[in-house]
Amino acid sequence: MKKVAVLIKDIDQQYEGLRLSLGALLDDVDIQMVVLNHEIANMDEAYHDNMEFLEEMEGQRISNNMGNAEKYGFQHATLKEIAQRLKEVDLVIPF
Repeated sequence: MKKVAVLIKDIDQQYEGLRLSLGALLDDVDIQMVVLNHEIANMDEAYHDNMEFLEEMEGQRISNNMGNAEKYGFQHATLKEIAQRLKEVDLVIPF
């Protein structure tokens, strides 16, 4: 199984990064959705439902922003830990 990290640095690309992550999960890819440096800007119902689906499909949600971990259930990781994770995947898709 391919391992892919979707790296979301641009706050305006949160939806696209999540959508790509969900699509890849449906194609049997091991996904790590990583939100860097910012808190989720708009946790509306649609985004929340899609994040729950990501979790149900066993995708990982990781962020170096503690607010995402505390409010939205992301796994918190430091930049150093995220860098190590990125070395272990087959493909990194930046947003």
